[in-house]
Amino acid sequence: MKAEGGNGKRLEELKGISFELDKCTKSLTNYLDSKKMISPRFYFISDEDLLLILGNSDVRAIQPQMIKLFDNCKALTFGQGNKIITHMTSEEGEKFAFETPVKPEGKIEEWLVRVDNEMKRTLTIIAKKAVYQYAKEERLEWIKNQLGMIALVGTQIWWTFAVEDVFRQVALGNKHAMKQELAKESSDLNDLIALVRTDIDSLLRKCVNTLIILDVHARDIVDTFVRDSIMSAKEFEWESVLRFYWDIKKDDIEIR
Repeated sequence: MKAEGGNGKRLEELKGISFELDKCTKSLTNYLDSKKMISPRFYFISDEDLLLILGNSDVRAIQPQMIKLFDNCKALTFGQGNKIITHMTSEEGEKFAFETPVKPEGKIEEWLVRVDNEMKRTLTIIAKKAVYQYAKEERLEWIKNQLGMIALVGTQIWWTFAVEDVFRQVALGNKHAMKQELAKESSDLNDLIALVRTDIDSLLRKCVNTLIILDVHARDIVDTFVRDSIMSAKEFEWESVLRFYWDIKKDDIEIR
């Protein structure tokens, strides 16, 4: 009887421990969820990784998780004794400077949001400057001076503008405008092919290789327009194409 009584007491103790463990687990889950609500990028990493970050007073503890938190962002650059964040670097080593350095002060979930916002703001500014500079520079030189992703989106914005400008020229009576655009795009493509055959660094080579693919696709679309006599931007053949614009009212890129 004593043994049975002891087992019963032990069972109650185990139930009590299990209950308290459940309470602790729920409290921990609620705590981590509260951090994720403030900085949603924390949803991209495991709870174990998040606990490592939250439990470390060193702001640089975020570095090993950056590639998971931000797409293809390998690291942040800290300056002034880790009191400011000045740059963001990709896995390939491509780097850009924040327009306004971010201070990693306060709770990590709060300053990470500031990093996120500054990344978006800076890239928007860089993209805007690049788009407006495109027509003022020789194309290959412009490409060499841009971040890879900025060169890709800027090229597509200007291609959209160029084709729609052709439609305007056709409406004004220039029936050969589309053929002229096709010749120009073929020439631009040949320039890229010539560039990629030279001794250029790996970052530029990756960008140019991707641009060649985009340019071939763009040229083929225009070639189809010439072949099928597509003369208006309102025709389905153009409206069905993925088009990039710099929306002046929104002051941002718009994809249609």
